[in-house]
Amino acid sequence: MSTSCESIEMAFPSTLSEALALQADERTRGRLISGGTDLMAQWESGVLAPPPRAISLQSLSELRGIHEFDASLQMEPGRPRPGSLPSISIGALTTHAELRSSPLIQQHLPALAAAAATVGGAQIQARGTLAGNVANASPAGDLIPSLLIANASVIVASMTGERQIPLANFYLGYRKIDLHPDEIIVRFVLKKCPEGSRESFRKLGPRAAQAISKIMCAYRARVQDGLVQCFHLALGSVAPTPIRLYDFETWIEGQTLSTALLDEAERKVASLVSPVADIRSTAEYRQWVAGRLVRGFLEELLGG
Repeated sequence: MSTSCESIEMAFPSTLSEALALQADERTRGRLISGGTDLMAQWESGVLAPPPRAISLQSLSELRGIHEFDASLQMEPGRPRPGSLPSISIGALTTHAELRSSPLIQQHLPALAAAAATVGGAQIQARGTLAGNVANASPAGDLIPSLLIANASVIVASMTGERQIPLANFYLGYRKIDLHPDEIIVRFVLKKCPEGSRESFRKLGPRAAQAISKIMCAYRARVQDGLVQCFHLALGSVAPTPIRLYDFETWIEGQTLSTALLDEAERKVASLVSPVADIRSTAEYRQWVAGRLVRGFLEELLGG
């Protein structure tokens, strides 16, 4: 059943302060829209009922930009500092197109750049935003596994100040996030892929592009002399929320890469995920593919 969005009362704040003031007052509070690529489709199709009020964040320049950042020094994003900094700050309204084309993201967060390149088509990538992908809280959110392996934190703001939440704790359940009614996501802080480490993103869908994922996987690993020193693994579409597979990471770290380890790792991953069946895939298929995707990455590491 189709539902019109014409009845929504829209607000268009020009600064973050204005937007926060609107959200602080129950009389003016509304559903936040960044790119709107998913929300508008859900409202128009009747999947979600349109809210009485909505607030467009598109004009908020404070929520844009990609910068090197040092969280330990509480540096302001974008403020120059000499030398290499350990983190990347990404504004909430950064688009998929900006993520895939950013030299900083390509160099220091290549899995995220690769994931952004798989989201929809050119129009969706030009409009859809990082915060929208995260706040939509879909188990199949393409960008989220790549954020999880980078130990991403979500920075949210309200009239009373900012709050930092590890992304791994941001998801409270299916389509539920730790965002208070008066808060707005303003940026994300991610740890760079360390020198000597590798990371990658893989996605499987019913077709090569413009499809909701059956499963996606992101990895970050450091291997020296065949020994797995560090391994981060995150998956989407295998649980009610995107997940880090901490049990697998603990199990594989300290082990030596070998063909036998690849076999065991494939079985281990399949045993640790509990996906559901839906119109896109069976649970058993997702379990099998999860193991195969991780095996493929380990084969790359084994081959050097």
